[in-house]
Amino acid sequence: MPATRNTTTSGAGDTRRAAVAGEDARGVIATLCDAHGAAATKVFGKARTVFGPVTTPVELAHDLVVRSTYNTLGAALDATGAIVRPAADTIAQQTPSRVVRKRAVSVAAFVQGFTGDRLADIDLPISYPMTLRRSGYDVPVTKAGLANAYPDAASNIVVFVHGFVGTEQMWKRRASRDDEGRRLSYGRRLEAHGDWSALWMRYNTGQRVSTNGRDLGRLLARLVARWPVPVDRVVLVGHSMGGLVVHSSLLQAAPGAPWAGLVTDTITLGTPYHGALLEKGVNLVAGRLTEHTATRWAGDLLRFRSQGIKDLRHGNLVEADWKGYDPDDPHDHRSSERRHHHPIRHLAVVGMIAPQPKAWWGRPFGDGMVSRSSAAGLGGDTWAVEYVGGVNHLDLLNDPRVFNVIARRLEVEPLPTAAANH
Repeated sequence: MPATRNTTTSGAGDTRRAAVAGEDARGVIATLCDAHGAAATKVFGKARTVFGPVTTPVELAHDLVVRSTYNTLGAALDATGAIVRPAADTIAQQTPSRVVRKRAVSVAAFVQGFTGDRLADIDLPISYPMTLRRSGYDVPVTKAGLANAYPDAASNIVVFVHGFVGTEQMWKRRASRDDEGRRLSYGRRLEAHGDWSALWMRYNTGQRVSTNGRDLGRLLARLVARWPVPVDRVVLVGHSMGGLVVHSSLLQAAPGAPWAGLVTDTITLGTPYHGALLEKGVNLVAGRLTEHTATRWAGDLLRFRSQGIKDLRHGNLVEADWKGYDPDDPHDHRSSERRHHHPIRHLAVVGMIAPQPKAWWGRPFGDGMVSRSSAAGLGGDTWAVEYVGGVNHLDLLNDPRVFNVIARRLEVEPLPTAAANH
């Protein structure tokens, strides 16, 4: 059985990380304090027009009490973090039930998505590195670990990379089960109907796409070198942000890198190559809120989101896409042209909430999260696009029609028409 992660940390490390977490908490408290101050200034200003100078001593007393209260609350958060963190580590080392474990993983993925860049900086165990997963366990990328996890390893490898605030379990969404009770993801179906081994990744979605792309490339390099049988072909499949991570790994791979030379195809599902609708909207709202003193606190809270989220605004892939730019600038409407230096086929699968995939009214909405034009890829002779109607962004993770698009691309037997239309 593959080994699980070791979450043991030193006492000194716990204290340091708790202190940094306390500083983040203080940042939130500071924005609330500013909001309170802005509102109070308006109230006392109106009172001064009615009651005159007598209002000033009351305002000064109010400010003193409020500042003291917020400072005390921030200090209490710092102290609580230092006390609670070691206890939380002890609890985490116990063996939870399957239901509790699944819920904890979902919560951790959510936390990673919104603050994962900060978690990685302070080396918290919740900050999951790029990791190979199978059947609910980490798979060590060693010859013994891979042989144990893949006793029937095939020479063709298909790698699945999940999207924002997800885990490898997302690929089982609303999945039917096989005769052995296993939920049938795209990977399981490919293993059953073709000469493929499916690999699932888990990673910290709050980190920059370029960081995760680099880490994916490093992991694939080790994996290909230690795979139980010689590798003939590698296909990379990414959902949403995962598609950006896939392309980032290829763009950062050195020319002639052995693992990259084995990649024949990329398949992306609802990937925001030219930006995600929600992140663009949040950026715009945050910019407007920070323009006014009374609402600046709300804008600051929105801007607290991770760098991974902010990468989704422009579809950043590599460091050059974001370095030197202000990710919070609402007036930055640039677009980047990228071309791969590897001779690879690319397939962009575009979901449409409109039943008819080419309906004009569905184009701006796409799958509800990514517009049709943004999900249609980077363009060029090596790109193909498939449109699937009547599906939303999450449906792309496990839908019979989407599987058949993947199956045809990989020359695997598709599902019967009745099952695909179910």
